[in-house]
Amino acid sequence: MDLRSGAIGPNAFGARQPLPLDAVQVAGGLWAEWHHRNRRITIPHGLRALESYGNLDNFRRLLGESDAAWRGPLFADSDVYKVLEAIAWELGREDDRELREFFDATVELLERAQRDDGYLDTAYMHVEGREPWTNFEHGHELYVLGHLLQAAVAATRAMGDDRLLAIAIRFTDLVDELFGAADRSEYCGHPLIEMALVELARETGERRYLDLADRFVRRRGSGFIDSSRFGAAYYQDDASVLDTTIMRGHAVRAIYLNEGVTDLFLERGDGALLDAMRTQWNDMVSHRMYVTGGTGSRHQDEAFGTAYELPPDRAYSETCAGIALFGWAWRMYLATGEAHYLDTGETALYNVVLSGISTRGDAFTYSNPLQRRPDHIASREEEVAKRLPWFDCACCPPNFMRTFGSLEHYAASVGGNTLEIAHYAELDIALDDAIVEIRTAYPAEGRVAVRVRGDASGRRIAFRIPSWAPDDLVALSVDGQPVDASVDAGWCRPAVDLSDGTVMVLDIPVSPRMRHPHRRADAMRGTIAVARGPVVYCAEAAHHDFDIDLAELRSAEVVARDGTDHSGLGPGLSVRVRTSEPHDDAPLYGSRPASPATGDDRLLELRPYAGWGDRPSGAMRVWLPLPIAPAFESLRSCPSISSERT
Repeated sequence: MDLRSGAIGPNAFGARQPLPLDAVQVAGGLWAEWHHRNRRITIPHGLRALESYGNLDNFRRLLGESDAAWRGPLFADSDVYKVLEAIAWELGREDDRELREFFDATVELLERAQRDDGYLDTAYMHVEGREPWTNFEHGHELYVLGHLLQAAVAATRAMGDDRLLAIAIRFTDLVDELFGAADRSEYCGHPLIEMALVELARETGERRYLDLADRFVRRRGSGFIDSSRFGAAYYQDDASVLDTTIMRGHAVRAIYLNEGVTDLFLERGDGALLDAMRTQWNDMVSHRMYVTGGTGSRHQDEAFGTAYELPPDRAYSETCAGIALFGWAWRMYLATGEAHYLDTGETALYNVVLSGISTRGDAFTYSNPLQRRPDHIASREEEVAKRLPWFDCACCPPNFMRTFGSLEHYAASVGGNTLEIAHYAELDIALDDAIVEIRTAYPAEGRVAVRVRGDASGRRIAFRIPSWAPDDLVALSVDGQPVDASVDAGWCRPAVDLSDGTVMVLDIPVSPRMRHPHRRADAMRGTIAVARGPVVYCAEAAHHDFDIDLAELRSAEVVARDGTDHSGLGPGLSVRVRTSEPHDDAPLYGSRPASPATGDDRLLELRPYAGWGDRPSGAMRVWLPLPIAPAFESLRSCPSISSERT
């Protein structure tokens, strides 16, 4: 077996190790559909967008091969690099003439566009009024380099092609020369370079790249960034990483930074870094994360809000933040071996991440609210109530491409003699001289069948049991015989050595369940959400002839509506509700409490949240209103407060 690394390389101090690049193959099912969509629809769609939005012309103009003016946000080059990374992972699995021609032509373009000293950022090359290294707050130069590094490492590992790596190393060496010394103070306003440098160090064995990543992390919090526009917390620059106890500021930046910090722990074993990451993670999942795994409740600065500030209709919940959370969850799992990190990553993947891309794969959302009102008015492209084919700030679409292009790298790991199954899909996993076949329709179904082909003597297997699954209902059989399926800290570890022909069948219950908000989460008070397995459900007006915003639950029973499997995520569900007249002529603020719904009892159809808006939907909501309790008589008879002096 080829021992080249996947998206995340092996580490020095983690509790778990990722598997080599080609150890995990997607064998069918939902993940295979995602691979196919990525290769045939999403990436080709992205190649056309890079042409029409000017990203490639920005490089050509440096060589006199385009007379177009420079276009795009300051980080426009990063979209090219993310697409190159996605293509590298795809070509590593299977060759494709169109994708290879694009990859070769673009790498050759970058080689010719790069300056002699290694600098390569079209936003600052021959653009009037801009000079390199003059805008660390919003210039994104180191962020863009980070994406170049990630694409280069992917090409080296997946394709055995180091041309892009040579370009990236030349630029990185320039950065190290300029800003790497211990007495320098610079770092980027938008983190990402940190985790990219760690991966470069893993690939090359060069310690100085790890040193540079460490310095960028430990400098943050010094106040170097000019924070007059959004404030220091927006850039995670109000305190050092080690002194930070809450998740704050721009959600994508915060999580990208923490991915890099966790990577540093994995390579250097500094327990203080991991302690800081645990503290911030616990704050996020306890106080600042949507039920979908979305993060960021403020549109103004795409930022985390205060504790329990999670308005469904104003959720920013950026797609890129969901993708970043999936990556951070994987790193925290590698660092600790703890299953609950994977649970959160899975929630993000099947809800906020999938919500950001259409079922077909060629339209996207930037933000992912948990409620849309029927008269929603959008003033910016990231606030639209439907998916768009591309964005001026197109960070999210190419992020999908590279994520789905490398998804199998996050499926399993090894710890000691045990293969741990982190995420369930149809997979063939190479382990020693054996292939461990996993077949499942998860998350639509909870049955996971495993067959061992070949010699895996001395090896065992562990299954992640999500925290939403009742431990006492998990069942396991080996070669047709029931065995102990006890769950400890989120893992089922059968005491069975893997041998040729071993067959295991794991059953994880995925029945629907209610999710109740914390009492301090004011915006969701008096509501419940419905989930099935890791999948969160929603109601859409497009599927009803009554006002879903005024319908109140009549029963706690959730039933499968039919046998339809919605995009591989699960069946349609329904709950019984009582409808209500709109009462649009009622005063906005009345003198009496609102009355309970008095209309007909109806069935409210629920579908996986990730698929909302695939057809014109009007209103949509995840959190469903509970019945309004009859008003207390004492409130009805409460006298008005006299304005007379006494």
